[in-house]
Amino acid sequence: MKTDAHTSIAVLLLAIGTTAVASTAVAQDVQPPQPAQPQPPQTAAPAPSAPTQQAPQAVPQSPVPPAPAQGVPPASPPPPAQYPPAQQYSPPPAVPQSPPPPRYPSAPQYQKPQTQPATPQQQPPPPAQYGRPQWVHSESSYPGGDNANGFHYHPFRFHIDGGGTLTEKSNAQDFADGWNAGLGFTWYPTSHLPLGLRVDGTYNQFNIRTPLLAQVAAANGPGIYHGFQRMWGGDTDLELDLHFSPYVRGYVLAGGGWYKQETVFRQSYYYDYGYGCGWWSCGMTVARYDTNWHFARNAGLGLEFAMGPDASFFIEGRYMRLNPTDAKSDYIPIRAGLRF
Repeated sequence: MKTDAHTSIAVLLLAIGTTAVASTAVAQDVQPPQPAQPQPPQTAAPAPSAPTQQAPQAVPQSPVPPAPAQGVPPASPPPPAQYPPAQQYSPPPAVPQSPPPPRYPSAPQYQKPQTQPATPQQQPPPPAQYGRPQWVHSESSYPGGDNANGFHYHPFRFHIDGGGTLTEKSNAQDFADGWNAGLGFTWYPTSHLPLGLRVDGTYNQFNIRTPLLAQVAAANGPGIYHGFQRMWGGDTDLELDLHFSPYVRGYVLAGGGWYKQETVFRQSYYYDYGYGCGWWSCGMTVARYDTNWHFARNAGLGLEFAMGPDASFFIEGRYMRLNPTDAKSDYIPIRAGLRF
């Protein structure tokens, strides 16, 4: 009986060992696929070191299970623990250390770079400076500053004048010196030329002298005679300015115009209470002589004084010759006026 029990135990142990050996062989032949290992970043290879001696691993011994009880089938032993090959547990590669941060020099060590001074560019030569023209309008020569009350340029200037008129040559025998009044304007086209165009309108009046009155009395009977001559017309002249200072200038002018004359003779009559007079003159008109328009030439000069930037006072004289059909009539009007 004991012999049978020992035999049964031996057979059982032999079967268990055979089964364990077969399971181990199958486990070694069929291994689960290993997952792909992530590739570490490319880093500088560390310095080679001496190979590490790996200690041989002890193979665990399968424990011998106790003998099962009678009539109970033996339990299957647990499979042995599976360990990965030794080469899969190699130490991870050394992680490269980050380089230390750069050390910057302190603030005082930073100095502003020395910049080269900019090379001055070659400047183009200035344009040729031309001096003021020799002839410049006097009113543009002194624009302001200390001469603010002197002459200033104005394209148009108006004037009013009056004075006396001297008779010359044949006129001096028949007519006494008379008076005149007039007005006009001057146009200066540009301030760069001292030339202007002047237009005048003038009225003149003269008293008749005694020799001519005697001739009229001889033709119209005895009585008291008196008379006068009127002359009116206009001139167009060129005016050339000659400035002497910011406040004084001279000018010359020359040109021509057209004039008409009228001569009136009157006779005074006597009433018991005295001489009779009309609304504008004493006596009655006994003769009147009118002339056609005659061309007159003239030339003269003047002197002008500034009274401010917009006004001036002037005095001038001209020699004027009127050419009637019977004789030459010469006059010298002398005028004073204001220009503004």
